[in-house]
Amino acid sequence: MSTVKGLRAGRIALVLIGMTLTAATVGAEERFTTERPSTVLLFPKVVNTSDTIIQITNTTNLLVNVHCFYVNGQDVGGAPIWQITDFDLVLTRQQPTHWSVRNGRGVNPNDSETGLDPGLVPPVVPGFTGFLACVEVMPSGEPSGANSLKGEATIGEVTTLGAPGNHVSKYNAIGIQACGQGGCGGGGQPVNDDNILELNNVEFAACPGGLLLNFAAENSEDVAIGPTNPPSVVSTNLTLIPCGLDLENLVPASTLQTINLRNEFESPGSVSQVPVDCWFSRDLGDPLFGNEMTIGGLQTFFGSGIIRPAAPGQVPVLGVANVLHMAGDGSSDTAATNLHFCNEPLAPSGCNQVNSEIRLPSLP
Repeated sequence: MSTVKGLRAGRIALVLIGMTLTAATVGAEERFTTERPSTVLLFPKVVNTSDTIIQITNTTNLLVNVHCFYVNGQDVGGAPIWQITDFDLVLTRQQPTHWSVRNGRGVNPNDSETGLDPGLVPPVVPGFTGFLACVEVMPSGEPSGANSLKGEATIGEVTTLGAPGNHVSKYNAIGIQACGQGGCGGGGQPVNDDNILELNNVEFAACPGGLLLNFAAENSEDVAIGPTNPPSVVSTNLTLIPCGLDLENLVPASTLQTINLRNEFESPGSVSQVPVDCWFSRDLGDPLFGNEMTIGGLQTFFGSGIIRPAAPGQVPVLGVANVLHMAGDGSSDTAATNLHFCNEPLAPSGCNQVNSEIRLPSLP
């Protein structure tokens, strides 16, 4: 179900010229990014099994409106719930904001939360596992193309840092930049006022053709801490979402992926027909991957892979990896990392960009 709701200048000429030149340089390179301000932010891993803290910043000197969507990807009976909960944010110039997905954030200037309240943020349901999508919009609700937003997500109980078994890790939101006039390789056009965000290097950047995964073999020894605190172990959780959303018709996005692998000696391997339905999160030792990414199957401590669509017509995926490091004495911690985008169209990568779309709910 869905609860869809309606929805300042430089001092001297030299500064303005510098800003214009910078904007022109950036404008020719609009793309998917984890480091630069964007119009769309995607947080692939948002969970309420441990808490998740969301941070979003308006990087501009203008007031920015944002429409966000929680997508519940929990699996029930072999199918994702695909339950959508949406809400609105209003950020003043250069304003950062944050909230706990477990608790949400009310509008109360006298509460303990620091900073200006951005608007009413609802809490997610208990056990929520899924993702968050936020889109910069005009005050009237139409999508904007101003590329104003950056974001980060922190997974874990940040209020109990240092507690036994409490793991905290952080990753950057995936940003999708609007092309604007002349962006995206010169063919970009301004964002139109319909509810479909075209990821086609004309309105918004096209989807990267694949993801690059560098990983430690599942259940292998941690080579950094193993000699001093054996036996150690490394385990990686891979979280993926399709590059495309239908938030109007509430149709779960689905795609099939192939992972082409290499170990440290360049010996090849592969995992085929990996189904990503709405939201995918598995450890690399999961039976779905066979034995290909374990220490037994890889035969080396480290490997690399390219995650790409299994066939034409399938959209690529976006994601993060969260790595658990455990020492012999039982102490452990996690580290999250964004997966690098693969856009190299030539072999051996073959990561051709793919057109897709994000379909927002129609305005009343």
